[in-house]
Amino acid sequence: MLKKVKDAALSKGAKIAINAYIKEYGKMLKLNLDSKNKSITLEVLLEGEKEPLAVDVRRYELTEENGRHLLKIYGIHTSRAWINTVGASYLEGKAFEIPEEYAKMLKVIV
Repeated sequence: MLKKVKDAALSKGAKIAINAYIKEYGKMLKLNLDSKNKSITLEVLLEGEKEPLAVDVRRYELTEENGRHLLKIYGIHTSRAWINTVGASYLEGKAFEIPEEYAKMLKVIV
């Protein structure tokens, strides 16, 4: 039960952070994080699209390097074949910096 509460809180914070990051491209509608399996599922409505994009991240890692908090994602699969190719080429294993205010929250929750 505690893990579900933790995952829900982390999902909410991550949704806010990601929406700020992707605001030029669209809006995240749903985000579910599973800290036990280190996986993420989400839905994003991209600008100009009628149907949301479903995204499955099979594994994520949270790390800290030189005082920076980073998120790395692996095993990206989406509901659009061409985005799977882009994800594999440009997102797989790339480190995304987590803003400090959210990193503090992660330290408490994770």
